[in-house]
Amino acid sequence: MQQQYSRHFSLSLVIAAITITLCLEASAVFGAPIDLGEHSATGDASVAKPALSRHAHTLPTKFHNGLVYIKVSVDGHPGAWMILDSGSTESIIDTEYADAIGLKLTPSADAPETFGSMKAATFDTDKAALRVGEEKESALSFQSISLGGMMGPDGTPAVGLLGRTFLEGKVIVIDYKHEDVYFETMPQPADSRDIAMTLKTGIPIIKLKMANQLVDSLIDTGGTYGMIVTPITAKSLGIERYMADAKPADTVGHGGEQHIVVGKAPPFEIGDLAVQDVNAAYTTFGTATDTIGAGVSLGVGFLQNYRLTLNYVANTVRFEP
Repeated sequence: MQQQYSRHFSLSLVIAAITITLCLEASAVFGAPIDLGEHSATGDASVAKPALSRHAHTLPTKFHNGLVYIKVSVDGHPGAWMILDSGSTESIIDTEYADAIGLKLTPSADAPETFGSMKAATFDTDKAALRVGEEKESALSFQSISLGGMMGPDGTPAVGLLGRTFLEGKVIVIDYKHEDVYFETMPQPADSRDIAMTLKTGIPIIKLKMANQLVDSLIDTGGTYGMIVTPITAKSLGIERYMADAKPADTVGHGGEQHIVVGKAPPFEIGDLAVQDVNAAYTTFGTATDTIGAGVSLGVGFLQNYRLTLNYVANTVRFEP
């Protein structure tokens, strides 16, 4: 029987097409470019970089404004950019692009969680042939939604998101500092830095300790923020003072307006990692609270400091400084 997934799209679905007004001093929580150490000499290269592991296939990527863009070919069409998004239960393709390349679109039976209160029109596609660099061509079904002209790293359109349906069953390494992304093609040996990961609706969830309590957090490579904490989680952890010190921010996207507050997260721990000084948005959106019960979400404002290994085979996450 085919497993059913409740649908959740992370913030990358709307980031590139939204207007964001932050009512505080410049902050890299939502929308604003995040400095990932992109170098002009290499940051614009659209070809694959040398692999860091002899057991790896390096993917054709660009790191831009905190997001990882991967060059893909769908059904043999010229390469186009998609965002690597571990926070999405589906792989997404822009409706206009899907129609242009001849994919059959069928109205979706249920609408995904999107941004704000409005529901976007969504469609399902038949399986399409997906080619990514030197990886073996795979068949992938997409969910289709209008991405509203979301742009890629070189000014050309970004046509989709690569989510759970692309990542499941793989071991992917995202090296933010060296701007490399690759699949490990052989099992990794166990490592003391490995942290247990649970897949809920296909989204990676880990336990972190905040205010001396354990809380579920999803890992969102498609979210241009440091951390999201839901108000109910802030209350249960006794960290309302951080939320009270946060400043109002208004965001506008595909699903309408949403009002949030943006400030600092309290110190927290992930395994042996002690983390401080992370920006946080206090809101329900982006954590999939209703569908997977996560009260916290970690985005690229935090992830950018590590070489991140998402192991969908052993169900572990590794953070290497």
